[in-house]
Amino acid sequence: MKKLIGMLVLFISFCSQATLITLTFDKAQYQQGELIQGQLIAHDLNDTLGGFAGEIAFDHNQLALETWQFGSGFDDGFGSYSFADDSISGRLSLEDYADFFADEVVIASKQGTSFVLASFTFTAVTLGVHSVSLLNGLELISFDNATIESFSQMSTNFSVVTVDEPHVGLLFALTLVAVFFSRSRRRTLL
Repeated sequence: MKKLIGMLVLFISFCSQATLITLTFDKAQYQQGELIQGQLIAHDLNDTLGGFAGEIAFDHNQLALETWQFGSGFDDGFGSYSFADDSISGRLSLEDYADFFADEVVIASKQGTSFVLASFTFTAVTLGVHSVSLLNGLELISFDNATIESFSQMSTNFSVVTVDEPHVGLLFALTLVAVFFSRSRRRTLL
């Protein structure tokens, strides 16, 4: 009976340690025209990953995709098999796989318990609250090429606000003060 309970507790503890995917951005609020930097991160890893495939969606009328780059978690020094496609407006498909003959020890040390799968940059085109989503079916694949997990859709929101301009009245007042002090200084010198 003790062995059965021990095995049950061990099984439950293994099941509760799931890998998580997060979609993060460097700030929660941006100004119009500002660069928005985001990352797709895998964390709480229990196994060495061999690859991932997924798709990011965004409103192309609100955000302009500028650049993207893959993390180094699947590269053992001899490269990885990376693929990205942004030919559909508002979508960025990403895939990155370790080489079939990659050194698992090197990859495991690069991944640790958390690593960046991909980074991307947008430009804020319009004002308002914007959303970037991971679509259904993002998959993490273990190093032995068995699918570890498939994730459902998740979204991250941030806001884009107007660029603050200096108040004309304040600039005018500062100019008057500067003129006043320059005149009073000239009078004291004479």
